[in-house]
Amino acid sequence: MKNRSELKNITRLEQNLYLRQNLIQLMNILYYPAIELREILVNRYEENPFLEIENNDFDELPDDFNVEDLEDKESYGFLDSFIKEEKTFKDYLEEQLILFNFDEIENKIAKYLIGNIDYNGLLKIKIEEIEKDLKLDKDKIIKVLKILKDELHPPGVLASNEKECILIQLLRCGLIEKENLKEWEEIVDKFLKNEKLDEKYLNKLLKVYIYPTKIFERSLIMYICPELYLEKEDGTLKVVYNNSVIPKIKFNEELYNNIKSRIFELTKEEKEFFKNKVKDAKDLIYLIAEREEKILKVSNYVIEKQKDFFLRDGYLECITLKEIAKELNISISTVSRILNEKYIETPKGVFPLKFFLGKEKLKKGVFGTKIKMIIKELIDNENKEKPLSDSEISKILNEKGIFIKRRTVAKYREELNIPPKNKRKLK
Repeated sequence: MKNRSELKNITRLEQNLYLRQNLIQLMNILYYPAIELREILVNRYEENPFLEIENNDFDELPDDFNVEDLEDKESYGFLDSFIKEEKTFKDYLEEQLILFNFDEIENKIAKYLIGNIDYNGLLKIKIEEIEKDLKLDKDKIIKVLKILKDELHPPGVLASNEKECILIQLLRCGLIEKENLKEWEEIVDKFLKNEKLDEKYLNKLLKVYIYPTKIFERSLIMYICPELYLEKEDGTLKVVYNNSVIPKIKFNEELYNNIKSRIFELTKEEKEFFKNKVKDAKDLIYLIAEREEKILKVSNYVIEKQKDFFLRDGYLECITLKEIAKELNISISTVSRILNEKYIETPKGVFPLKFFLGKEKLKKGVFGTKIKMIIKELIDNENKEKPLSDSEISKILNEKGIFIKRRTVAKYREELNIPPKNKRKLK
């Protein structure tokens, strides 16, 4: 017989395990965009009798869904929240280029690369062929290709083969770390050859696609669903959650009390089923509430930092994942998951939340103007007898958390019509 101390240790261990499992589930739920989470909730709702939808209106997006259904508001009321955009997969990729700080040549390379993907979203042509065709520097082509592989959605697009596509997705989705890449190259090889794999590897591989276009196989029509709304009133901004897409779920107390009152009539297996379904339902309700709270917390912080952009048509601030994580006391990986494919409808249009911040090691897109203003301010306030070099400005920016190279500083300085250091020095 176990003594009191042993029982306490076992209880504590079980509680820690339970909390860890909940944390893992929360991390997964945070990552899903609204449409995917909706489908998950549909499945959970159908299989768990202890889950209820508060408004009893939980229309499922059917497998044979087509464009005409967007007009059928009576059958699918929640479709009011969807923004319909008819476009090809390549159109979808090209539209993302506005978020990159590409010059004219880099933009030309990016469009060429996107234009040459195959039906599956892979880029099968060799770098040498691209170099010959475009008559451009090979290193520049490789640089642009790497940026696109790291940033374009869906993850895995522009990979050279199925293996690279899977590895890119695993890395970008945070399922593996870079230091484990060699090991995973062998695992993916086995997976593609249909060889037997340990369940821990298989579980991760089943979360990704062999081809990036698989994500959009239902139709070439893209459906963007804003999970958040930005309300602007009397000079203030407020982020509101869109409950019409992910309705509120609640626990079926009536059914629970009914079964509990006759628990003695149930078999051992039925009691176990009852216990598990009750726990699953309560866990899901808690996790969805946590997800909404965290998304609102992060999005409110981001919007508050960018209020000049919305209230006074000002510049976007340079904020990073690291800054958000530190200010809100949340891990960087959690912030990244929260921002993944979450859209907000604002008075200025619909934007992905990631639009409003930059990466810690790469500033691009909308931040160019803001960085130029910082550079101009540094030069305006420099010692004219000992002006700042582009390298020194780059170092100052790095210390501020803006990681751009000397040549990028030089490019922005030239665009501001500011002469180099030697021509700014007082004689």
